[in-house]
Amino acid sequence: MVVTLPIATIERILDRVSSLPEQVSGFLLEEALARVVRGDLETNSPTQTTKPLPKLPENIVSALEKARDAKTLIDGGKYVGHLGHYDFTTLRDWCRAMRLGSDAAAVEAAVTAASR
Repeated sequence: MVVTLPIATIERILDRVSSLPEQVSGFLLEEALARVVRGDLETNSPTQTTKPLPKLPENIVSALEKARDAKTLIDGGKYVGHLGHYDFTTLRDWCRAMRLGSDAAAVEAAVTAASR
C-alpha cells in the first residue's frame, strides 16, 4: 500500500523517533496503548519508575525517512510506500500512544483515501 502523508506529519514523527531514548527497543506498542487507555502514561506516584515509551518498527521508520528524502511533493505531501495496511495501523497507534493525535488522524485519513 502506498499513501501520501503531509511532509509536516512525516517530520514530526521522525523527530519524535529520534528523540526517544535507546532503551525502548524491547517495549511493546500494545502496552503503550493500554496505558493510554487506562490513563496512566504519566503518574504522580513517587514510587513508580518511569515506564519506557514505544518504539516504532524499523521498516516504518525507514519508509518515512525515504519519503522525507524524496524530491517529489504531491499536494504538500510525500508518498510513503511499501508498507502494509497493518504497518499504517501500527503507525497510527504509535502516534496516538506518543500523543501525536493530529498525526494519527492524518495517517488514518491518508490510508482511507488510498483505499478508495
